[in-house]
Amino acid sequence: MSLYLCNINSTPLLHEQSGAPGLHYKTDSIDDFWSWFVKNEKRLRNFQSDPDKYLNELFIQVKKIKAGLAIEFEPPQNGIINMTVSANGNPELFQLVRDIVERAPGVKGWKFFAFRQRMPATAVKEMKLNVGQLTLDPAQMKFFPVIENQQLNIIIYAKGITEQNYSQVAYACFILLDNILGEYDCTVKVHNFDFQQMPDQVAELNDLKPFLELAGYVDAFYKQKNN
Repeated sequence: MSLYLCNINSTPLLHEQSGAPGLHYKTDSIDDFWSWFVKNEKRLRNFQSDPDKYLNELFIQVKKIKAGLAIEFEPPQNGIINMTVSANGNPELFQLVRDIVERAPGVKGWKFFAFRQRMPATAVKEMKLNVGQLTLDPAQMKFFPVIENQQLNIIIYAKGITEQNYSQVAYACFILLDNILGEYDCTVKVHNFDFQQMPDQVAELNDLKPFLELAGYVDAFYKQKNN
C-alpha cells in the first residue's frame, strides 16, 4: 500500500481532544482551489512520475485556503485516483475539511474523501513508513492502553525511537494511526498518544498488544463504555 503525502515534513500532529473555535477563511478560496485543480487534474494524474513536484504544487494551492491541511494521493486503481483531504488530526480544521470535500466538483477519474479513512488491518500491515534510517513496520509495533478518568490514552511502541527522532516518528505514527483507526476516530476517541522505544524485557513485552489490533480494541472499549 503506497500513500503520497503533500506535507510529510510538516510539524508533527498532536491528536488531543479539544474544542474547535470558529474558523477564519475566505469561502471563495475553496472555489479557487477546485478551479485550479480542474485546470490541472490531467497533469496531476502523472504525479507518480515526480511525487514531490506535483504534491508540492497541490500543497501550495491548498495552503491558500488554510495552513495545516494535508492532501494525500493513492496510486490509481481501475483508472481512479483517491484523493484525501486531511485536517492532520487538528479538530479545529474538521469542518473546513468537510466543506472542501462537499464542494468538490465531479472530476472523471478522481474520488475525494474527507479525512484519512480507516483501513483493514491487512492493508495497514502492508504499509511501511521511513523516518530517516528507521522503518516503521506496523506488523512489528505494539500498543498499551492507559485509561484515566474514563478517557482512553494509548502508548505506541516501536524499535528505534529516540529523543532525536521522536517528533518525526510521532508524525509518521499518526499517519499509521489515522489509517488504522480513521482520522476522525483517532482524534475524537483517543485522548492522547505517546510513543516509546520497544522494551527489551520479555515480561514487559508480554503486557503489550499488537498494533494491528488497535482498532478492535478501541471499538470494544467504546462499545463497553456506551452500554
